[in-house]
Amino acid sequence: MQSVKENKNWSDLENESFYSILCSLNFSQEQQSFLYQQIQQFQSSEEIINFILNENPDWEKLLKWVQNKNQLNVQERQKEQIKQQQQLNQQQQNQQQLNVQKFNQQQQQTTQQQLITIRNLLQQRMNSNKEINSIIQYIQQSTHNIDIIENVLNCEFESFEEFVYLLKIFEGESKILTLKRPQETSKKQQSDNMLYEKQQIEQLFTEFQQLNKRNNIEIQNLFILVYSSFQNQQIDTKNLDFIETPQLEYQDLYLLCTKVQKHFSYYPRPVQLLSVFELYNHENNQGRLAQIYTGEGKTLIVAMLAILLCKKKKVNVDIVTSSPVLAVRDAQELAQFYKLFSISVAHNINGSQNQKQKMFPCYKSQVIYGDPHSFQADILRHEYSELGTMGNRQQGYIIVDEVDSMLIDGNSNKTLLSTPIPGMLDLTKVLRLIWDEICKSLPNLSTDRKVMITTEKEYYTVDLEEYIEKTLDLQLQQVVYNFIPKFRINYIKFMKKTWIENAILAKFHFQESKHYLIDNNNVRIIDFQNTGVVHKDNMQWQKGLHQFIQLKHNLPITPLRISTNYLSNVGFFKRYQSQLLGLTGTLGSQVTQNLLGKQYTLDFVFMPPFKKRLLKVQPGIATLSKDQWYQEIQKAVQQQVNQGRAVLIINQTIQDVQKIDVYLKKNKIQSITYTDDQQELKKVIGPKSVIIATNLAGRGTDLTTNEELERNGGLHVIMSFLPRNIRIQLQGFGRTARQGKLGTAELIVNFTENLFVGGLTQLKTIQDALEYYSTSQKKQSKNYLEVLVFFRDLNEQYYSNEIELDMKKLLNEDKCFNKFCQLAKSKVKQQENRAAFQILEEKWGLYLEQFQETGLNEDEIENWLNSDEGQNPKYLIYQGLQKNDLKTFQRAAEISENDPQAQYYKGLSEIQHGKSNQAINTLTKAKSLFLTKVNDEKGFATASKLNRIQVEQFQDNQHLPDFQMSEIKVPQQNLELPDLDLTRDSEIKNVSAIEFIKQNNVQKDTIESKINNHLKVYNKVIQNIDSILTTLRTFNPNDEELDLSWIPVILKDEKENGDLEQSVKDQQEVIDDGPLPKLGSLTKKQKEKGFFEYIAMFAIGLCQFVVGCAICAFTAGAALPIGQALISEGISDMLLAVQSAWKGIPIDWGQWGQKKVVNIASSLALAGPAGIQEALQLGGTAMKSLKKIGITEFLKQIPEITIQGLKKSGFWLTDLEQIAIENKYQNLQNVTQLVENATNYTELQNLFQNYDELDSGILDIISQSFQESQGSVEGFKKCFCQLAQKYIRLSIAKCKQGLDNDSLKEKVVEIGLREGNKKYQQVKNDIEDYHQYKQAMNNELNYFSNMMLDYYQKDYEIQSIVFFLDYFYEKLCDQEQVFKTITNKIIQTLLSQSFNVQNINVQNACNQLQISNSQVMNKFYQGIMRPLIYNLCNEFKAQSKYKDPLEMILKNEYRRHYNAKLEQSQNEVQDLTNYQQLVKSQQEKYKQENKSQQEIDKLNEMIDDFNQKRDLFNKQQHQLKEAEKLDQNDLVRNIIDYLKREGMIMDDNLTFKPQYLNVVNQYFLNQNFNEVLKQILLLAMQSIPKEIENFKYTSKKLFSKKLLQAIEIVMLDEIKKYIFESRMQKVDEKIASKID
Repeated sequence: MQSVKENKNWSDLENESFYSILCSLNFSQEQQSFLYQQIQQFQSSEEIINFILNENPDWEKLLKWVQNKNQLNVQERQKEQIKQQQQLNQQQQNQQQLNVQKFNQQQQQTTQQQLITIRNLLQQRMNSNKEINSIIQYIQQSTHNIDIIENVLNCEFESFEEFVYLLKIFEGESKILTLKRPQETSKKQQSDNMLYEKQQIEQLFTEFQQLNKRNNIEIQNLFILVYSSFQNQQIDTKNLDFIETPQLEYQDLYLLCTKVQKHFSYYPRPVQLLSVFELYNHENNQGRLAQIYTGEGKTLIVAMLAILLCKKKKVNVDIVTSSPVLAVRDAQELAQFYKLFSISVAHNINGSQNQKQKMFPCYKSQVIYGDPHSFQADILRHEYSELGTMGNRQQGYIIVDEVDSMLIDGNSNKTLLSTPIPGMLDLTKVLRLIWDEICKSLPNLSTDRKVMITTEKEYYTVDLEEYIEKTLDLQLQQVVYNFIPKFRINYIKFMKKTWIENAILAKFHFQESKHYLIDNNNVRIIDFQNTGVVHKDNMQWQKGLHQFIQLKHNLPITPLRISTNYLSNVGFFKRYQSQLLGLTGTLGSQVTQNLLGKQYTLDFVFMPPFKKRLLKVQPGIATLSKDQWYQEIQKAVQQQVNQGRAVLIINQTIQDVQKIDVYLKKNKIQSITYTDDQQELKKVIGPKSVIIATNLAGRGTDLTTNEELERNGGLHVIMSFLPRNIRIQLQGFGRTARQGKLGTAELIVNFTENLFVGGLTQLKTIQDALEYYSTSQKKQSKNYLEVLVFFRDLNEQYYSNEIELDMKKLLNEDKCFNKFCQLAKSKVKQQENRAAFQILEEKWGLYLEQFQETGLNEDEIENWLNSDEGQNPKYLIYQGLQKNDLKTFQRAAEISENDPQAQYYKGLSEIQHGKSNQAINTLTKAKSLFLTKVNDEKGFATASKLNRIQVEQFQDNQHLPDFQMSEIKVPQQNLELPDLDLTRDSEIKNVSAIEFIKQNNVQKDTIESKINNHLKVYNKVIQNIDSILTTLRTFNPNDEELDLSWIPVILKDEKENGDLEQSVKDQQEVIDDGPLPKLGSLTKKQKEKGFFEYIAMFAIGLCQFVVGCAICAFTAGAALPIGQALISEGISDMLLAVQSAWKGIPIDWGQWGQKKVVNIASSLALAGPAGIQEALQLGGTAMKSLKKIGITEFLKQIPEITIQGLKKSGFWLTDLEQIAIENKYQNLQNVTQLVENATNYTELQNLFQNYDELDSGILDIISQSFQESQGSVEGFKKCFCQLAQKYIRLSIAKCKQGLDNDSLKEKVVEIGLREGNKKYQQVKNDIEDYHQYKQAMNNELNYFSNMMLDYYQKDYEIQSIVFFLDYFYEKLCDQEQVFKTITNKIIQTLLSQSFNVQNINVQNACNQLQISNSQVMNKFYQGIMRPLIYNLCNEFKAQSKYKDPLEMILKNEYRRHYNAKLEQSQNEVQDLTNYQQLVKSQQEKYKQENKSQQEIDKLNEMIDDFNQKRDLFNKQQHQLKEAEKLDQNDLVRNIIDYLKREGMIMDDNLTFKPQYLNVVNQYFLNQNFNEVLKQILLLAMQSIPKEIENFKYTSKKLFSKKLLQAIEIVMLDEIKKYIFESRMQKVDEKIASKID
């Protein structure tokens, strides 16, 4: 039965019965369909079936009955609805009566005395009697319970509206008005809604006019019209599109809003649409910034604005977010919304990780999301590096979120493309010397940072900077210049002062967790002054500061970099000119607005909030001491938590976060910290939540308060520092009271740390600042916060001027950089000569370093680029490698005579130019220089180590304080003086350096490790030189050739070994600095002949072939062996020549000659003297022999030959001779066709009885065929065909009779040479293509192998099993047994049993494989390789008793923590035993002596304490035994299964979601586990992620390494071999076919 022909109110049986009855009535399909539509309201089929069976109606009668029945049903339903409405009305009346009764009761409860009390409370907090009377009147008329009213009176409110709002919250009746409407409303409801929206829009424009001093009644009416249209929904938007004009019209706004509603299920709020409208309609000659309060939906505003700009102004749009995380999120989440408008959207985050030197795909989109760094980096790649990154995409509008932060606070940020500059690595030695000298000066450093120097006669002090500079100069002259390239000396001279200043900054001023964070041995910069963002480790301070921070923490030192290309935030945003639009929650003061307007040519618009803000800003506190600061914060937090509220504490630094966290937990207040945007912060918060964060939470962090928290008063924000401007403060306070919710905020700051006097340099002390404030304000103030705010606001103009100067400086630098680009690109095309361009780059970078502080001058740049001062010879090495130019290497070696890299590549170039003797001398010198370099590095490392030991000794002896020590971390002070030890210093004075190191047992640190990794590169080069010199010294130039190829310095296996990641990184520094991009690999081989030897061999072969054919044709049978041998040898020699040519195999002429002599001698022996004589005659005498033996006998002796062979034999014929031969051949074909028609032998004989017109030779063939056919038609046909071909060959040979032997030989040789050359020319290009194809094939197969391994590594399901097996074999199995059973051989054998490259399916897949097509490659992996790997892994997994890796790890962790608990229990037993003995001894002692009551009480307390501890211990023991009885396998399996059901385990089966512990705790509660078991399980669950992470880094990979090797050997190598051989064979056959 068709699905459309059914009544959904009926059962299946009813539908089937009715359908079968209906079919019997012979109605048409249209009639049946119409009838089904009419009966859809029938609740039962019984009536209509009975009617049809009883009446047997025709169509009209049945239709009339159905329609009447429908009318009756409608009437019945109407009656039922009326009845229900009456019942509903009665219920409402009853409810009204109850409400009246409740009201009366409430009136009775709210006595006159209560109203008086309420009024008194209100008068204490409110000044307006009108507001108070409204509240009292409302209470009297309302039905609210008095308890709820009292709760509201305990909250803060300032108006009647706020009082009513709080009442609704406490009643749970808070209704947030939105534009969403029910699908069906009455006309009255629609009218009410339209009236409300009209009033709302009018109110919006009134507030807008107050904020911006302008209004437009036409826009207001347009908005009213648009929003009223949403009620009617009369316009069909399917075919609606934007109007093709830039002006915004009604249709544009209506279409935009309806599609917002279609995607998000709500219309944009009027204030959102007005924000879009105002930004879109900016002035033509200037951009516009909008202040839109936090929580107003800026993400949607930006998207709507971008859509209008794309569709109406036909331009591209760049959207800049404050972080890359937001850019990726918005681009992905809004993709479908943009698709509704046919607009493409993408993000440009991390584009460079996937592609190089071509356009990034994201720039094909109309809208691109990204952070400033990503846009700036792509511009540099596109415009400066000329990589085509952005394609031909046209710049359009830019929309900037958090625009104030980027244009002001982040104005000095730059993006640089990192380019290694050779010759910088040795400069880290200078930095290390500076650092060591500062550290050694600490014992003699005064409080004002002067070095105190004493001699026998006098005492004096020197500024620290001056002292370090003089010490450094002395060391540079004596030692360090021997280690430093000469071309860097001038650079050191003008940079050393800056380096010393930055070293002092790093040592004394920059603090961990304030200015920077140490994360995984990397320094991450913190923007603590503004956003609180912890930048990634690819952002670095310049001019040595970053390196000094690394030295401070004993981290690996990155080489110094010279900035050569950059783009600042200022320069980036100014590129967009008047097409710059931005949004922010705080535009700040007029000073800030003036700065933005002046620098970027902008105007401003201020948007009213959607709902009135209910934020209450409390007075705030400024404390004079740090301890008081902690106490006030703790006091404020405790107060809010006691009221059931949540608290967000925003701090300036991570240090402060950590200290406050410790302080609160010390006071038993639990909190969570948030210091990095990579952390996940719970967005929905409830009562008593305490979050301690940096200013990262002050901008862009949306915290949603739940209903219970709102009833308690909402979120309370504490800012523990005074932001440098009001914008940052308002951003922080904006985290609460969002979208009309409740909230409070306050400042609690330390006075001394937040006093900023700016340009008022005459104020030296706090007292000076207080007196200045009193004089300026003409009043004394005990409110220290008021003083801080006064100075903050007073100096805002000072701060603004600083920013403006920075902007001018940055713009000048951008201008000079553009001038450099113009000059450099006019001199050198960097794509053609990258090394020459790098020379200009470095010159520009040195100019920038030297004059950046004093100011750049674009008129000086050209002269600087043209000068040769400080020429870096290392770029000549790059140029020499690029051009293979020996002279360039010679020039590099002359400029830097002691540069080992220059000498090394010079020697390799000499080898390439055939100067092997000179190369030996050059490479020997290079080796000597490298050895010197190794010894110098080791010597400097030892000296540096001694320096550090000396520094450590000084610090130990002086007990230097930690300048960054937290006062909270020291719980108590030691009031006793330590023992004075004066012996240690004297003990080490007269000890040698070696002994000194041994005594102090200095461990290898990261610095030594880096030096050792650097030495690895030098040792590799030394070994490489040794190998090359050995080859050169055994080289025989007469018989051998040298082949120089290139190999990488760091091999693939080394790069792919995760344990060597830091080693590879350190080695790459030496490679970039050298430069040492590659090493030479020298091999010897036998001299190859030129192509002339292949042509000669081919010609010889062809001559043999032709002469052999002639001998067979012209001589009698005796010479046939000689002819056959020559034909065979000729073909063999031709094939040998061509194969040798295309495969590059040299011809061994000696071996060929020996073989030739043997073969020809054998042929001559077979032919005998007569045969040899006939073979030498080849002339007219040949026909005499022919006549002697007869044609039939001769034809038998001619070798078998094909039609192609006949064609080859006849290539010497003239045109007339060819026609004659072709006629004979045509006659033979006619005979063949005649024979085909014969059905029997008699008929065949009759055919030739009267056939005398044929050539006598042909008749002889027919006669011979009859003789040999033995009465068979088929025998005749076969014999005739063979004899006919030989006859034609004979006829060809007879054409040449009459020529003498010499003429015939000359002709044969001439033809042979001509044909040989022709054959070679035919395959010459194919041979060249063959070599290229072979190389390309190898490259493709390497790529194939890498891709297959990449698919395997990213196969989460398999990798989960592999991890499982690694963990199982290493952690849970006997290692000795594992090493015996899990071997490479076993795994390879098992894999080879299931995989065979000879399998037809595997070969078909290989033959169809398109290596360049990633989809085909993935299909190959999924279809051919993955099933076998997966099955193998599962076979091993089946041997364990676990089914899941997390289950196994949890059980292992459970055992570990359970055993730890047992061990702890055993220790407690001993403690209790000791305690018991102590109590007993006291008891015995008290029995013997008379003790006071106080002493007796004390003893009783000890007894009670012991009993309590014993009972607790017994309880824990009992719970441990309970835990021991549990089935651990079931226990862990149930927990993991539960987490899977709750969706807490990620797809990789190894990672939990962040909130998994909350779910685990809930599970424990449901299971009623005892406390000990819960504690053990919770510890086990908490430790799983760390255990997994640790295992990934420390694992021996007992299974995975062997599996990977098996995949490579058993599968990949065999597949690659098959693909290579099969595809190369096709090429071989193609070339061979051209030779035949």
